Amino acid sequence: MRALVISIDGLAGFYWTDPLARMPNLRRLAERGVVSPAMQAVFPTTTWPTHVSLATGVSPVRHGVAANHVLNRATGEAEDFTGDPVYDAADLVRVPTIYDRAHAAGRRCAAIDWPATRNAPSLAFNLPFFKNQRVFETQTSPAVWRELGDLGFPVDRQGEWAELPKRFLKDGMVAELAASVWHRHRPDLMLVHYLCADSHQHLYGPKSPEAYWAIAYIDERIGRLLDALPESALDTDTLVFVVSDHGFLPSTREIRVNVWLRQQGLLDVAAGGRITRGAARLVMNHGAGYVYLDGADRDRLARDLASAVSKIEGVAGAWTETDYAALGIPTAAVNPFVGEIALEAAPGYCFGDAATGGDLHGAPKYRGTHGQRPEHADNLAFFLARGPGIRRGATLPRLTSRDVAPTLARLLGIPMPDVEGRTLVEIFA
Repeated sequence: MRALVISIDGLAGFYWTDPLARMPNLRRLAERGVVSPAMQAVFPTTTWPTHVSLATGVSPVRHGVAANHVLNRATGEAEDFTGDPVYDAADLVRVPTIYDRAHAAGRRCAAIDWPATRNAPSLAFNLPFFKNQRVFETQTSPAVWRELGDLGFPVDRQGEWAELPKRFLKDGMVAELAASVWHRHRPDLMLVHYLCADSHQHLYGPKSPEAYWAIAYIDERIGRLLDALPESALDTDTLVFVVSDHGFLPSTREIRVNVWLRQQGLLDVAAGGRITRGAARLVMNHGAGYVYLDGADRDRLARDLASAVSKIEGVAGAWTETDYAALGIPTAAVNPFVGEIALEAAPGYCFGDAATGGDLHGAPKYRGTHGQRPEHADNLAFFLARGPGIRRGATLPRLTSRDVAPTLARLLGIPMPDVEGRTLVEIFA
């Protein structure tokens, strides 16, 4: 048995019942498989934590990737995990993934554009989701780089194609490369990630014409990839899982917590807006954020600040570390990339990192956001499974993204113990 896992970043579950969302290829798959437009992700609902949960079957408190954007406490600089510019997979992911388990069982694994896979040793073929040309050139394996060139892809423009407005070009390449890798390398498990639906919703908002176009575009690319499979594959020897990582909420106002913290004397800002010192500092994760504390008596400061920040317009929740277990995130003592306070924005709001000026609110950088807790109806993700051993024509109630890896492992006959997710036995024929 072989398996193809396709992630459509930002494909909210609500699009499945939206007549304006053109997904003929996915709908044909669903006719002979199972689907759920109500898959609950993990908090914060951003790309890196959610994809690692899809691949590991556990939440960030276990796998360790608790944000897209973090503060490096050693350097005092904010870091962006997306695009894996700094850390290898082994530096971030603290538990085995489905592809680690498959590799250990003697299976050949591949990934294309999948988050948090930089230099992952269990992937025989791997083109990670990089956003920077230098990182592409220095961290992609020489064999993969040569293969991209041999296939005629513009290797000198990978960084440009990873820019937010141009990611549809990269998604087109991902589809073509995936079809080639499936036949040339014959992986038993291949993970593929499409991004432009997320990008267009950030830029133009959910349910915008551009978002609908991106969804149709990705569906067409998935159709081309599926057409590359043998005609009988989905009935005999190939599983296809299509998933997403989070939903999407519109964003009309940005909350500038760092401005408030500066006004309270808790951080200093140099010319140009660079934060130079912070007894308390927010790092945004779109609809979520972490406040990092420095100095003595952090427990007291955390309690006081959480109470005060929760009163700022647009802040829906503020939690200290005593609440983190219920949120599924680790504490700062266990994982220093996590702040001492976790924040959530109300629907219609997002967080920004700006610390200058006097206004606590302003126009957002993006018109669509995610990051809020996964219970929000518009933040539910998507799940579809088709292939031998899968029921036909069934719609599932709510499930969690942590159920994906153990279910796939069971179907592939791969042991995957000690996970939080459950095996979705109800999808088995």
